[in-house]
Amino acid sequence: MIGLARSIFSDSVGGGAYQLAQALALIMVGAPVFGIHWWAAQRNASKDEEERVSAVRAFFLYAALLGLLIPLTQNGLAFFNRLIVNIFDIPISRAAIGGDQSLSDNLIAALMNGFVAAYFFNILKIDWQKVTDKSSLTLTRRIYRYIWVLYSLIMSIVGVNQILRYLFYSSGGHIGTDNYYDALFANGLALTLIGIPLWVWAWKVVQDALSDPAERASLLRLGMLYILSLSGVLTVLSTTGIVIDEFLQMLLDESGNFRDFFEAINYALAVAIPLGAVWAYYGYWLKRDLATIPSAPRRAALHRIYYYILSLIGLVATFVGVSMLLTFLIDITFARSAFGINEKADLSNSLATLFVGLPLWLAAWRPMQAEALALDEAGEHARRSIIRKTYLYLAIFAGVVGGMIAAVQLISLILEALLDSPSKHFIDHLLNSLQLLILFGGLLAYHWQSLRRDGMLRSEILIEKADQLTVLLFGTDDETLLSQLASVMEKESEAINLILQPPNEEIPAADAAILPEALALDPPEMLKGWLRDFSGSKLIVASESGDWHWMKNIQQIKKSLRQLAEGEEVNPTDKAPGWMIAVYILAGMMGLQILFFLLIIISEWF
Repeated sequence: MIGLARSIFSDSVGGGAYQLAQALALIMVGAPVFGIHWWAAQRNASKDEEERVSAVRAFFLYAALLGLLIPLTQNGLAFFNRLIVNIFDIPISRAAIGGDQSLSDNLIAALMNGFVAAYFFNILKIDWQKVTDKSSLTLTRRIYRYIWVLYSLIMSIVGVNQILRYLFYSSGGHIGTDNYYDALFANGLALTLIGIPLWVWAWKVVQDALSDPAERASLLRLGMLYILSLSGVLTVLSTTGIVIDEFLQMLLDESGNFRDFFEAINYALAVAIPLGAVWAYYGYWLKRDLATIPSAPRRAALHRIYYYILSLIGLVATFVGVSMLLTFLIDITFARSAFGINEKADLSNSLATLFVGLPLWLAAWRPMQAEALALDEAGEHARRSIIRKTYLYLAIFAGVVGGMIAAVQLISLILEALLDSPSKHFIDHLLNSLQLLILFGGLLAYHWQSLRRDGMLRSEILIEKADQLTVLLFGTDDETLLSQLASVMEKESEAINLILQPPNEEIPAADAAILPEALALDPPEMLKGWLRDFSGSKLIVASESGDWHWMKNIQQIKKSLRQLAEGEEVNPTDKAPGWMIAVYILAGMMGLQILFFLLIIISEWF
């Protein structure tokens, strides 16, 4: 429809005919296919409540709304971009968005997308009113809102970056002749004036939704806060390394001056300033959200994710910086040439990497190590944390593999020298392989020792609690499952006081009870009276016969009844729906695109 309307207002005769033919072909094929399938979907949704509450339907409606409103926004941005460029008396072709379009093109696209978006918005409004189970709609709407936050935030970051590049360029006293930086300022201004208000609106919608407890506990929100804050801190750290590198090169260069230094870092600063603001703002909200989590172990675990990611980045940067510095010292010691430009660049690069990586690693690693060394309950949780174990195993794996590679290189050089005359750079290569072997060995030894210490330390508090816990295991002699359970618990949880209790004998006091399913459903009179007065935890072991099925919610009941009606075995276990896998893939792709976008901005500086 957009192409058809644009062809009517096209000034080109040949181009208009081509556009008209293409538009008519798309309408003749697409409209009937969409109409038939959409009619069938609407009919099924009106007759079957399960179809209306379907996660696939919710995903389609919000995806359609997103696919219509973002092009509408882009067309409005294209018009505004050309307007700003025209105000600054810059050729329209310099507009970053919509430079080859006209007002009618943008107006037609905006109106068409707006009309269809209004239709789907009305459909969603009706679904929200009629649907009783709103879990699928709630989750999809949450993803939809955060996509708007990301979209508007990226637009704002790019706009501010371009404005800062223009300001830094102008402050250096440069006079452009091709309007490149003027166009950069105009495009950045258009992106900023549209992006920032859009981001404020999108983020306000997200924040206003926090009155709902489900929104506050959303893992998607925490994930977004982690991604945004970590993206900001990584960019700021990378920029800091660039600034230190350029500053050291200025000090090492006799002809260096602050003007050249500022010109060399202005692009990096233009990237770091907006992303530094993103880090500060979303880092604040991340800390605030984590502080509201009532469970102390879960709150500590979420803090660990942030610190161990930073620690891993700092460790890699420190390792690379030390290796580069040792390589420089080896090369300069045995070099036959003067301390030239390349050597100065190598020295500044190694020191800059080390100056950024080492403080980051120490700042992130020391609190985590102190937490793991604490002889209390929090320390025990830290030592058992899968996040910490993953970090340590990654470091150990890197130390083993890297050490093997360095050892192979070292032995190969020695054997080559013994079998043949050594090369001119034999000493350099030998020492470089040796320093890598030592560094990887140190990496392996340190983290292996940390892992070994974690295994040796046992929290006295948790052991005392386990000693005080008394558990009764009810059953008869023919219960093989119970005997296996008792054997496993004696090995895995030997500190717990586990008592095998016959159900017809005198029952002692206990903190918890484990019962087989059949015994729990039909207990003897003595056990029935004891269970009635028992206030501790009761753990039920499912029967091997499978006659009883325990339902957790209404959805499992509906699923089980449908399976019985279809002659299938009852399996009420909830599985992740296929559409959620698609959502995770799309979210991962979007995250990769954001990372790729940041890498492009940083790489353009070099």
